[in-house]
Amino acid sequence: MSTTSRPRRRGAPGRLVSAGVIHAALLVAAVVTLFPLIWMFTTAFTPNELTFRRNLGLLPSQPTFANFVAAFQIQPVAHWLMNSLIVSVAIAAGKMLVAIPAAFAFAHFRFRFRDWLFAVIVGTMTIPYVVTLIPTYIAVVKLDLYNTLAGVIVPSIAFCGFAIFFLRQSFKIVPTELLEAAVIDGAGPLRALVSIVIPNSLPAIASLTVLSFLSAWNLYLWPHLILNDSEMKTLSIGLKLFATNQEQLQQWGPLMATAVLGLLPALTIFAFAQRYIMDAFVHSGIK
Repeated sequence: MSTTSRPRRRGAPGRLVSAGVIHAALLVAAVVTLFPLIWMFTTAFTPNELTFRRNLGLLPSQPTFANFVAAFQIQPVAHWLMNSLIVSVAIAAGKMLVAIPAAFAFAHFRFRFRDWLFAVIVGTMTIPYVVTLIPTYIAVVKLDLYNTLAGVIVPSIAFCGFAIFFLRQSFKIVPTELLEAAVIDGAGPLRALVSIVIPNSLPAIASLTVLSFLSAWNLYLWPHLILNDSEMKTLSIGLKLFATNQEQLQQWGPLMATAVLGLLPALTIFAFAQRYIMDAFVHSGIK
């Protein structure tokens, strides 16, 4: 007879208690995380004179759009939004134009010093961002790109080491048999990339495009160094300028309205692309 004792299974009440504790902890963490965002939305739709009212409420008692109108009147918010949109779209598109062909070459081509070049590209990811600020700033000034959106966009596209590394890993999953069959059918490298590799790697490309857009949308230090005029600034810098210039006037309602306008594009894009992001990181490969 076997004397091995089987471990006791936890009863249903114990499992319910554990699940309840976990859900309660997650609920508290969610409330703590979302409270600043809820307070931002509430302040944005609350009349500015009622911002520091005594009674605390998560919903505006007298909702209004006056803060959004005042924000556009006090500061050039429309220019900031347009500049951020141009910079973010251009950086995301530029990184894809550089990273997709480069990743395809590193994944499926064989050429001299391929591994060494890829190691150098990956090595650029370890260089601290602040180390490159001064030489990049000098180069931008000498190229007469200071105080221009191009001065923000072009150097940011050059930092695409992670994009090349990320897409190379996705492109390597594409079977070489498909590419060899395409070559036999007379397809060149460009057609193979467009017809075979990209369609089978859309989740990775889409997720990387969204992440590049969000990263460019939140850029602060580099645009702050390059852009000088108030109307040339991006929204991330404009929010700081707004808070600094209006601190004595207590214009917290228009400031929060501007922050809401800056959050909505990124939140919308992430909501629509969340499926692609999860698919790229969890279920990458050919479907």
